[in-house]
Amino acid sequence: MKRLLVCMISMLAVGVAGLKAQVMDNADVNAKWFKTTINVKNGGQAPDVVKLLRAFNEAMPTWVVREVLQQADRPAKGTRQSGTASIWDGKDEDDFRILIDKKNGYADLASQTDVNQMSACVWRKDNGHRIFAVSLYEQHVMPQHLLCWYDYDPQTQKMTPAKSPLASFEPDVKGTDIAWNLPMTGTNFTITEYYVGLPAVTHVYKWDRKEFHFDHTEMADFEYRLSADSKSTQRISQGNAWSHYCIMDLTGEGRPLLAFCNFYDGEIGDMMLIGEFKTDRVALGTMTQDGEKLNVFRGPKHRNGEDQIIVVHRDMAGGLWYNVVLGNLVQYLVCDLPNFADPDAGHTVKVTAGFGGETTDVIDQLGEWIDLSKLWRWRPIEIKEGEEEEP
Repeated sequence: MKRLLVCMISMLAVGVAGLKAQVMDNADVNAKWFKTTINVKNGGQAPDVVKLLRAFNEAMPTWVVREVLQQADRPAKGTRQSGTASIWDGKDEDDFRILIDKKNGYADLASQTDVNQMSACVWRKDNGHRIFAVSLYEQHVMPQHLLCWYDYDPQTQKMTPAKSPLASFEPDVKGTDIAWNLPMTGTNFTITEYYVGLPAVTHVYKWDRKEFHFDHTEMADFEYRLSADSKSTQRISQGNAWSHYCIMDLTGEGRPLLAFCNFYDGEIGDMMLIGEFKTDRVALGTMTQDGEKLNVFRGPKHRNGEDQIIVVHRDMAGGLWYNVVLGNLVQYLVCDLPNFADPDAGHTVKVTAGFGGETTDVIDQLGEWIDLSKLWRWRPIEIKEGEEEEP
């Protein structure tokens, strides 16, 4: 009896170990995919997205890919068929949707909750090869977001790890949250940068049936306040048609400012800085060719020890406005205005917006001037209609 019990326990342990081995998490896949060549059984000349996904899952099984393959093999009750797409509307206990589109080479499992997610895509090359990509998203486990990228050779029927556009991509600020998108429709591959308090920046890569080429950078239209102490707003698409943008991490603390500009004869003519004030995006100042000026200085240390940046803007009437900023967050706004009623009385200096406890003596403590035109990388930008998407 004792021997039988030990045997049963051993068999149970082997069974549990086997179940664990059947599914890998993103960290395991990340350590393995780029050095793993995958055989595609009966791949042939034109394998569809399900066949390639099945081969990937046999080499590196995951729960989320398994769910998609099960839906491909045995569509769940209540599945709606729409062309080549298979969409399953889950209930409360099954809060994810699976879509499989063999015709267009796309499959995914998407959710608005904490369920692990994935997407897969196939691009056809002129030489008969295929590019196959799998994107895996895992909640609360590092790495959360993983992209596996392969070249499929129909002669060998093997998928070999290849470099994606993500491999050489560098965000404007190190440590920035980035996400990528495999196209459900079309062929573009996109990489998006997300910054706290600022709009997302999306880089679009075009497919030419040989490889991907960077095409342009775009940003969704957004609303901003004209200053921290103003309730007036407008959209970034209004007024100047900004041609270039720059992400400026002036303190190195990961909360950068956003700048827009236009070039004239190779020199910056118009410029505007965007920051955040009490959850609203605000203009910190503008520079135009008709006399308004914009300058940025390093300020004194904040009481919490962080570096402060001071954005100084001169208006057409000759007043000076000082946005005191931590990262991209406006702490308070100081105005230094001519006393038009009594010129002999000098200027009127006061704090017009802020979080309380501010001081006006910061304007006497300006440090090093920062040359925005030369220090940072300006890149072309396209402003797109429509609201920005959440990460």
